[in-house]
Amino acid sequence: MKPLIELPFLSHGHATLKDVEESVRFYRDFFGLDVVKTSPRTLVARLGSNTAIVGVTLGEKGLAKADRPWLENSHFGFDFETADDVKEARELSLEHRENFNIQNVGELVEDEEGFSFMLFDQDGNYWQMLENQAGGYSRYFKKDCDTLHALASFSDSEGDNRASVLKPHLMSHMTCEVIDMDKSQAFYEEMFGLECVRLDPKRMLGRLNSVAIIDFIETDTEIRDHKMHNHIGFDVAGPEIVDTAREIIIDNQERFDFEVIHKTSGSHGSYGFTFSDLDNNAWQIEDYPRGGYYWMFEQGGDLENKFQPNVSGVDDWHELIDPETYEYIGEANS
Repeated sequence: MKPLIELPFLSHGHATLKDVEESVRFYRDFFGLDVVKTSPRTLVARLGSNTAIVGVTLGEKGLAKADRPWLENSHFGFDFETADDVKEARELSLEHRENFNIQNVGELVEDEEGFSFMLFDQDGNYWQMLENQAGGYSRYFKKDCDTLHALASFSDSEGDNRASVLKPHLMSHMTCEVIDMDKSQAFYEEMFGLECVRLDPKRMLGRLNSVAIIDFIETDTEIRDHKMHNHIGFDVAGPEIVDTAREIIIDNQERFDFEVIHKTSGSHGSYGFTFSDLDNNAWQIEDYPRGGYYWMFEQGGDLENKFQPNVSGVDDWHELIDPETYEYIGEANS
């Protein structure tokens, strides 16, 4: 079935920060993520694929205003290959808790999928460390998916030279809570074209040409506000496709019980919009290269110009992509 909106791959999830410098240190020196500081208040981080974590600084007051009891159900997950690796990661987390301002290191939990534990960081974000196979959650899906853009610039021959405290091998998932799994599955499949697998009546995995997946769980959380700060994003090839996608969302607002559809705007170097779905989860659709944020990591470090390339004479990332394929090709196009 052709989805209402054709999207290339799962691009990013949002995290909130108090201090970007402290968060860079936490993501890079503790977790071992690739991190690019994209402005004095924002960062982009990745591990194992181009599905990225986009961190935006709200500050102490901004975070204090956001009542987010659901936040544990909006966590990011990092994989370790063995139970012993997870156990060691927890011991290291306890050992380095004070140095990295970690608020809490959860208990070690064992279920049918293996061992795991949860971290609660300095900014109020949750992170799950879990035992998982090298391919992440791909074993649950019947077919291979097209990971061309999700794995652009990654090489199997790259050694692990990270000096970080923890060394997870993959950001495998981000979680998203829903109210009614049947209704939500229909929405995600028909609107976004997600490939979905039901694990049980209240849990579902969804992916879109990605290594990282969305782990949907059905909950009875009563307060579901302030989710725009923790949205999940998809990229499309051009501003006109953003506008078309927004019109499709508007046309289907009553059918899928969408809460809010924001106007398009230009922010963080891109053009897009956000909307809230039937579960009050927030989603972003934006104009960005086919490989998502990975061009930022190709710039050789933190961006000198906010959200724009570190290339002399190039003022916008659009100058570094192929206008036909919308893929990043670098300075050869400048």
